[in-house]
Amino acid sequence: MDILNSRDPKVFNQPELVRIGNNLFRRYPVEMAHKSDNQLGPYTDNDDEMINCAELDDDVEIKVTKSGQFLTKIHVAPFFFGFIIGTRGSKRKEIEMDTNTRIKIPKQGETGDIVITGSSERDICSARLRINLIVLQMREKHQVTHFLSIPLVSDQINKNFEIFKSKLMSGPPLRGVEESIFISPQKLHLTLATFVLLDDYEIDNAVGVMHECQSEILHSLFKNAPPLKIVMEGIEIMNDDPTSVDVLYGKVKLDVQKYNSSLQKMSDLLVDQFAKKGIIRKQYDSVKLHATLMNSRYRNAKISDERNNGRREQRESFDASFILDKYKNFYFGEADFKEIHLSVRFTTGDDKYYECCKLINL
Repeated sequence: MDILNSRDPKVFNQPELVRIGNNLFRRYPVEMAHKSDNQLGPYTDNDDEMINCAELDDDVEIKVTKSGQFLTKIHVAPFFFGFIIGTRGSKRKEIEMDTNTRIKIPKQGETGDIVITGSSERDICSARLRINLIVLQMREKHQVTHFLSIPLVSDQINKNFEIFKSKLMSGPPLRGVEESIFISPQKLHLTLATFVLLDDYEIDNAVGVMHECQSEILHSLFKNAPPLKIVMEGIEIMNDDPTSVDVLYGKVKLDVQKYNSSLQKMSDLLVDQFAKKGIIRKQYDSVKLHATLMNSRYRNAKISDERNNGRREQRESFDASFILDKYKNFYFGEADFKEIHLSVRFTTGDDKYYECCKLINL
């Protein structure tokens, strides 16, 4: 989410502009907020700043029908249809009334685009923005389905990770530390970005961006690089209290110092590209390169689900103070840096790594 800093003096008192993906919104104060449950309102005809449709949404395509009406289509994963329709169609009717448009949504069990018709391009754009905002809000509440990963799988890392795990399990008792919270060594990886991809169209879109990244980013960064290895050495946490930790990470770097910055630059550029395409919302200026070693979310997940009829239990943290002190600089080993995966969360492939939608070979 980017806040646009420039403002025309004549509209200085207007609410600030916010860009989400390719779309622009005004952030209204509470007393001016729209009656829906968000405080981001689309442009209206009362705005002093004239914005054309291309500025509202880079991907908008509007056609004129034989009757003189304007028409546009927008792809939305079927998962979101219910949120756009609302209880007994209330949300769709609200958007139609506010934007002077008609919105046709595929019926339950059907796929296809949402079709918006209206008497002006601006009405069309306003309705698209309202729908995009609903999708954005619900997508951010959905659990992650896919992630961009770099596998850290090698015999050396596997062996040393098992040694690390064995030492902890055979050492002094540590609150919350048990075998179930360790990641499988075959699934050790760097996570560059996470996604919520809810249909084939969204997956294909992400794969298309990976193709672009391969030709526009990766080739220029690594075309003359020697064979690269990623070294995992040392551990860290990302919270302030080592006695109450949910995730313990392994620290990573490239073994060739010359290319260490290239790994970070590559990661940041990849995330930027996905953000520009509206597939993810960029939250941080730079990607934190790390590999999950222990995660309290893994704790007896199956048993917890069975005991609670599928309801997720509150996470039980663990005490990592001894681990951080004893194994601060533990050497896990190195792995070849040769692939970037679009991985499917909660899956296991034939090679015991995550199932892969798309693989970029470096």
